[in-house]
Amino acid sequence: KKSFPGANLDLLVLPPWKCLFAGNPHVSRVWEYHPSWYRQPVLGFRLRRTMFDAVLIFHANKDFRRLLPWLRSRQVLAHQGFDWLRDDQKLVFEGIRHGIEKRWLLIEQIGARPDGAQMELFFTEDEAAAGRDFLQRSGLSPGRYIYLNVGASGSHRRWPADRFTALAQKILDATSFKIVLGGGPAETPLIRDMTARGAAGRLVHTLPLNLKTDGFVIGQARLLVTCDTGPMHLGFALKVPTVALFGSYDPRETGPFHLKPDRCVPVYPGPDAAAASGDLSRTQDLQTISVSEVWNRVGDALSLPGGH
Repeated sequence: KKSFPGANLDLLVLPPWKCLFAGNPHVSRVWEYHPSWYRQPVLGFRLRRTMFDAVLIFHANKDFRRLLPWLRSRQVLAHQGFDWLRDDQKLVFEGIRHGIEKRWLLIEQIGARPDGAQMELFFTEDEAAAGRDFLQRSGLSPGRYIYLNVGASGSHRRWPADRFTALAQKILDATSFKIVLGGGPAETPLIRDMTARGAAGRLVHTLPLNLKTDGFVIGQARLLVTCDTGPMHLGFALKVPTVALFGSYDPRETGPFHLKPDRCVPVYPGPDAAAASGDLSRTQDLQTISVSEVWNRVGDALSLPGGH
């Protein structure tokens, strides 16, 4: 948008992520994408009314193939090697490239200039008020709680539940910080169980909140502890010191990128983790990370300057 101020910029995102772009002055429209085949013709018919100068596929799964014929565009480009795209529509990279760098190279193909490595979040006054209301109702003060994101996009990226539980207890026993738990629908039973077992008033969860308000809560935390998943990048964007646990995906592709060292304390399962890029057969990697190791990294991160 900064490279082409007069252009319209439309985004196609999954419904849970739509709220993250509310209030963003650079975005013209946000379309909800649904993977189910029976919902795609309705979206396709609406999209077909617009002639796009370019379609840039930042991230998609194979179900996106069904929607592609509906998109009227002079140019389609992607950095993923789908067999349903022509060779001239796919960027090819040598060696390991971070996902953000791949997107930089993608936008350069249409003449745009990279401008910053982290995502931007714009909170409306109502969203900020909802976040502050949650903090007040939960007895939380900015900078006086640690956010534990116990969720992940798949089991291969999720640290074992019993270790998150043990880490939470260590934090409660050894510090004066309160704990906020976050995660997705798959982690709801774990989060409710941890909340019920935790010290009254010192452990709360964000299950009722949408992702944007949850992001506001993350942004007010003293520290974020998370696996390699979406909330990790929210923490990076909001400049929250983060302890990030990496497993079967190569952190050189999905981890910190152009980030100050005092913003992320990474935890790796072993010296050969960098060779495990996307290898889902290595799903045990995260299970080799112990509670004591993460607890030590939490101590390291708490010695870093906070944002509050």
